[in-house]
Amino acid sequence: MIFLLTVILGISVRGQWSDNPAINNAIALLTGEQAIPKIATCPNGDTYIGFFSNETGNYNVKLQRLDSQGNALWADNGILISNQPSMTWLTDWDMAADINNHCILTWQDIRNGNNNTYAYRISPEGNFVWGADGIALSNNSAFNAAPKVVTTPAGNAVFAWTSDNVIIMQKISPAGAKQWGDNGITLSSANTLNWPQMLPVGTDDIILKYFEDSGPPNAPTRHVFAQRYSSGGSPVWAAPAVISNAGGISAWTQIFPFINDGSDGFYIAWHDDRDNNMMASVWVNHVDASGVVQFPANGVEATTAATFNHFYPYLACPPGSQDVYVFWNEMNGLQSMRGIFGQKFTATGTRQWGNNGMTFIPLSATTFTPLEVRSTPTDMIVLYEEGLSATTGMLKAMRIGTNGSYVWPGEHVTISSVASSKVHTVINEFQDNQWIISWEDDRNGPSDIYAQNLLPDGTLGFWDPQFGNIQGQVTLNGGTGNVTQVVITAGNESTLPDPTGFYFLEVPTGTYTVTATLAGYYPGSVGNVVVLQDQTTTGVDFVLDPVPTTGYIHGIVELDGGSGEITEVTVSTGGFSTNPDATGFYSLEAPVGVWDVEASLGGYTSQIRAGIVVNPGIITPDVDFLLTPAPTTGYVQGYVTIEGDFYDVTEATVSSGNQTTHPSANGFWFLELPVGSHNITASHTWTASVTAEDVEIQPGMSTTGIDFLLQPFRTDIIVKALDQHGNPVFPCSIQLTGPGPSYHTAMLTEDSVTIVNAVYGNYHGTSIHVPGGTIEADTLIDQDNHLMIFRYFITATDHHSAEFSFSVSPNPVTGNSRILLKSPEPGAYTLRLFTSNGEVLSSVNTGLTNSGTHEWPFTFISGNRRIEPGIYYLELNDGNSSATVKVLIP
Repeated sequence: MIFLLTVILGISVRGQWSDNPAINNAIALLTGEQAIPKIATCPNGDTYIGFFSNETGNYNVKLQRLDSQGNALWADNGILISNQPSMTWLTDWDMAADINNHCILTWQDIRNGNNNTYAYRISPEGNFVWGADGIALSNNSAFNAAPKVVTTPAGNAVFAWTSDNVIIMQKISPAGAKQWGDNGITLSSANTLNWPQMLPVGTDDIILKYFEDSGPPNAPTRHVFAQRYSSGGSPVWAAPAVISNAGGISAWTQIFPFINDGSDGFYIAWHDDRDNNMMASVWVNHVDASGVVQFPANGVEATTAATFNHFYPYLACPPGSQDVYVFWNEMNGLQSMRGIFGQKFTATGTRQWGNNGMTFIPLSATTFTPLEVRSTPTDMIVLYEEGLSATTGMLKAMRIGTNGSYVWPGEHVTISSVASSKVHTVINEFQDNQWIISWEDDRNGPSDIYAQNLLPDGTLGFWDPQFGNIQGQVTLNGGTGNVTQVVITAGNESTLPDPTGFYFLEVPTGTYTVTATLAGYYPGSVGNVVVLQDQTTTGVDFVLDPVPTTGYIHGIVELDGGSGEITEVTVSTGGFSTNPDATGFYSLEAPVGVWDVEASLGGYTSQIRAGIVVNPGIITPDVDFLLTPAPTTGYVQGYVTIEGDFYDVTEATVSSGNQTTHPSANGFWFLELPVGSHNITASHTWTASVTAEDVEIQPGMSTTGIDFLLQPFRTDIIVKALDQHGNPVFPCSIQLTGPGPSYHTAMLTEDSVTIVNAVYGNYHGTSIHVPGGTIEADTLIDQDNHLMIFRYFITATDHHSAEFSFSVSPNPVTGNSRILLKSPEPGAYTLRLFTSNGEVLSSVNTGLTNSGTHEWPFTFISGNRRIEPGIYYLELNDGNSSATVKVLIP
């Protein structure tokens, strides 16, 4: 028996598909846990199954490749993709196959110490196309988790993942070049964005579904959106499509069924408790290729049965179908009884199987859990698990016709009859006349990875494909396309026509929707093409019309005042422009895409309408404009700085034409000027002027940064000290205090001293001379004066004899004061009265014909004028010597 078991296990690992549901194909039988399988089938019919393997205590990533008959093409248990350090727990990951039969894998690990995401491309031969360590999608300190990947018909791989509170997207070419910058494209919001899913559409576009969460992470208010992104990563739709903002979606409801509607729109389904009655309900929504929601806002309810829970929906849309089908888990309020129900919707959201849907497996104490729904060429299958407990489950399926009938005679078929725990079950799309299912299974102890095929007739195991042919003619109705580049596709097979447009395609027998596609042309499709064994189905012809490369934008332009002429307005975008008619209506032909449209007219402020979508050959209406007259003035501003802060900057002047202003205390200035080019000058009395030339003033706008640095004028100051006779006085200690921080010191030891390179301005000076004392003086130094003089009044006598005397009595002066002179000899004398600053108030000449005593009233020198109270000096000078009397006038 041990020998027999070994033989059976060997066959299940290496052999073709098992036809016995009790003996499924083992993909990985290793020590430790094998977890979270992913599946992807290539255009050539080969299937990749990837999984995590804990055989070494680290969650390594492994990969196996099978042919369409279930033969393992690589070594037992697959090849090792990565043994980089992982966490002790796993999050979701993803895998896809590209058009060149390569496998694309993405997951997160902690190889650099933090959770970051990585991508690998593995060839059919097992080669690491993107290097042994793959490509780092992220390299930051955020928590990067649960990456998703899809491949496009152009051969590129697009990835999306959650990075803390944002979503990051990246596109990588087959050669491994990042297409959207080193760090990808980050999508952010004031709230948390997470759980992205993608759908490839068109040639190289994708549609991204995502959540926007607010509130606590364990009980968020979760809204669901979608946006289409172009090959370059730009949003295609003017605004994201709102799938649901009704709330009620739990934090544990994360991955939604999300399928193409056959025309590059999508269907999506989920369950929520938006009315907060502790009963879940299933909802479905439909968004077309232009981002327009086709169902009522927030989706259509699959069933109105209010006394039951409705969980875990799955979707199907058979090729060419105008309807969509949803299947879900029906449960009672205690969730102790379960069944599987379904509903059919039209493309606009009308329920077709009654308000309560259709029962496919009635409620019972047995656990029935839908796992996935997949389309056949004409209808669909529902894959589900059946068991009395989570550890005794069996995998089963039922095929359902578009009218809700069972297709298989026994209604249900068994895929795996082994009573074991089966989790993380995945299934590929219908290809090569079969589906392939893979799952974790603990029938041998720690979970291993198993797989099994399922044929359309409900049987398992080997299938012998029978072939027939399809032929027809392709005609291009205009345009510049090459008919030999048209791709004719039926199922998984494709071909190209010859130069005459004739094609011939061999395919397995069955019923097909045949398509013809060529870039720049609308695709063609012929449905229900029946292919019989060894026969040729003829007349499957196509006429392809070119897709217009332009569309049209219509709108109305109005002028809000002013004297402009409406027909002279220019409306432009994408290198195309036009003018409105006399009513303001315009029609603008523009390239297909998303554009910013501008309306402009001289003397008016231009207006831009952003994000205008132009579709091929279609009119985008109501792109209207209201132009207002442009302001005739604008503004200019800046700062004035005076080097060294020698002067008060508020005394500077900034001017242009007849407009003048003064800066504020911090140097800031502001002027309003007519639109146009201006010269602006900053000046100060004691600095060189500075001019900014050709400053452009825009209507209603402020031109900033027009700053000025003013350089003070400088000169040498000549400092002198003179007595009342004009004679030099020295030595003197000199101190000068000037504008701002100006401060100079010098020693006067001869006729003068020079203070070099002093700035213009008012100076206060102090001169100290012994015995003359301290003298102060003030002066303005500028282009007209470079001299500062200190005037001393020196009291002294000369060679006169002791009989010579000179006085004023009484002193302080009264009305009776006399000037007294006792002279030993006659002579000519001069009397002069000085202020304390050296100013001569009056001067009188007198001659003495004899010696002796002489006197004069004080009014003799004052001239009866009123003299302000203060200290004065009275000097007597005979030309050879002098005498000075200090006089106090009260």
